[in-house]
Amino acid sequence: MTVSAAKTGAAEAGPDPYDQTPYESFPYDFSEPQRLNAIGRLFGMAPPAVETCRVLELGCAGGGNILPLAARYPGARFVGVDRSAVHIAHAQALADAVDARNAVFRRVSITDIGADFGTFDYIVCHGVLSWVPAPVRESIFRVIGQCLSPQGIALVSY
Repeated sequence: MTVSAAKTGAAEAGPDPYDQTPYESFPYDFSEPQRLNAIGRLFGMAPPAVETCRVLELGCAGGGNILPLAARYPGARFVGVDRSAVHIAHAQALADAVDARNAVFRRVSITDIGADFGTFDYIVCHGVLSWVPAPVRESIFRVIGQCLSPQGIALVSY
């Protein structure tokens, strides 16, 4: 097993079942930066302005959640990560088709993301936590701790 496969619990031999699973990728209103910003302000925070924010989505699948946000906030930057090459290729093709230059998609395991990945004002991880092995679950919270801006907001839903 490779290091990356060991971290994610994936087998080295044969096709990755995750690449073969056609996950539907939709927008989730509860992950909308304006909503997260408002909730943060209700709790006394000073979250970054959504018009120019940086958003990271862990487990972005086909980009269906952040591509509409990229269209709504053209001055913001969006980064979607997923370990599936198939999902990332699909997301990037959609971004290219709609000329979403403020959205990029990277094939990377959550376990391989570190502080050098950058700082984000909003980090979203939806539908991942309950489906991944313990090392990945731990990495989700480590990434949030290392990559979230001081007044940033993370949303993790399982």
